[in-house]
Amino acid sequence: MKIKKYKIILMVFLLLFVFISCGKQEMTKGEEEIVLREEGGDFGYPNPFRHQNRGPGFFKMELIYDSLLEKDEKGLIPWLAKEWEVSEDGQSFTFTLMENVKWQDGFPLTPEDVAFSIKYFEEHPPVRGGLMLHGKYLMDKVEIEGNKIKIHIPEYTPTALEKIGSMRILPKHIWEKVADPEKFSGEGDVIGSGPYKLVSYNPEQGSYKMERFDEFWGWKPAVKAIEWIPVSDKVLAFQNGEIDITLLPVDLLPEFEKKEEFVIKKNFGLHNYRLYFNFNKIAAFKNKKVRQAMAYAIDRKELIEKLERGSGLEGSQGYLPATHEMYYKDLPKYSFDMEKAKELMSQEIASGEKIEVEILVGNSPKEVKMAELLKIRLEEIGILLKVVSIDGKARDSKIKNYDYEMAIVRSGGMGGDADMLREIYSSKVKMPNLAGYQNKGLEKLLYQQSIEKDKAKRRKMVEEIQKVLAEEIPMMLLYGEIDNTVYRPEKYNYWTTRYDHTKLDHPKLSYVIRPE
Repeated sequence: MKIKKYKIILMVFLLLFVFISCGKQEMTKGEEEIVLREEGGDFGYPNPFRHQNRGPGFFKMELIYDSLLEKDEKGLIPWLAKEWEVSEDGQSFTFTLMENVKWQDGFPLTPEDVAFSIKYFEEHPPVRGGLMLHGKYLMDKVEIEGNKIKIHIPEYTPTALEKIGSMRILPKHIWEKVADPEKFSGEGDVIGSGPYKLVSYNPEQGSYKMERFDEFWGWKPAVKAIEWIPVSDKVLAFQNGEIDITLLPVDLLPEFEKKEEFVIKKNFGLHNYRLYFNFNKIAAFKNKKVRQAMAYAIDRKELIEKLERGSGLEGSQGYLPATHEMYYKDLPKYSFDMEKAKELMSQEIASGEKIEVEILVGNSPKEVKMAELLKIRLEEIGILLKVVSIDGKARDSKIKNYDYEMAIVRSGGMGGDADMLREIYSSKVKMPNLAGYQNKGLEKLLYQQSIEKDKAKRRKMVEEIQKVLAEEIPMMLLYGEIDNTVYRPEKYNYWTTRYDHTKLDHPKLSYVIRPE
């Protein structure tokens, strides 16, 4: 998938505003002092072990920590590795590292750092990274040959190069002394080799400040600093010039569209509201006919209309969105049909029987209203919801620990390789996403697609997986939002007119501007 379709890229055009090619242009005095400001929010400490597993936390960390490869609109590109080779059997990968790369504390980055990172992540998995395959660590052998590092995997998987290439690299001289990375706090706990370094972080305020790393190996960032600051009203803060970019509620679009000083970009942000079932706590959820009845009883168009003013896309019960390259369109749509829902329930649940369920949501007004709308609809088929609203972080923690009966959560990352289906739906992954759901036929398909070398055959398998998911509905996809991003172009006119756009599309930049 192209990066603008899956790596949270809300605005590829904003890449132009942040970086310039190293050594090719000279800045006049004052031009280096540009500071970008965004709405704040606490998404954890930005190192690979302590950031929150949501986009804003992950992408802040990636500004500090580099990987061997990155991905642009055409696919994988050189990063810390200037070139790479893949063996004929697809199980060995040889990376040649860039020269003269430095860590932000001045130490040189070496192949030993890469080898160390691989071994360290096996014992101490990062928050995010997908380095497990079928319950085993993805890599089993590492060899250093001068400035090259050769990595071997015990079993072929078509996503290995991307998974290994996107792994963050740690400085060995710091982390080799750390026994518990999740508790490590001290000198060097946020030292990377990336274009920005952390200057300050206040979890209570949800504020961050990063400044450019002037010895960054790649190019010189045009922006001196990036700040995420606390604001009480993000739209008002944008109007007052406190922040430089924000997301607009759809009902405010007309007001901003009329004014020439604003630019608005619309994009399907690859975030979707999902409805989780805990199969271990509510016996009725184990019956797929009950889940299908719920799918018919929930009016997803109503949710989009009432919560997003019509600006959204219904979720596919095969999980992959319509924008994904492996999306299979011929799936059941589960259009709102209360009579069909009641018919299915009457076949599975004794007449007059009620199912009482606690539904867990975050404390945002939108999520609470969403749950209340579901409560009204599901009551018609005998499912009585009790809405419990708590802080979003606490909600996420409860879902992670399977401490819920039913839950609503908004998650992204829906544009990655289709192997994400295995990582989400397989009960064999280290931390399964779904509480208590197992399906042997689905498990087999998820495994087979992960080792299939023939692209056409793999696509067929992924289509079959989507068919099974749409039939089973182990997790219900409600809808995805349309992101309406607004910014003022005048702050960036110098950069958009002076520099060659084709030389500025570095994927690392997509992590800088991401309103939440």
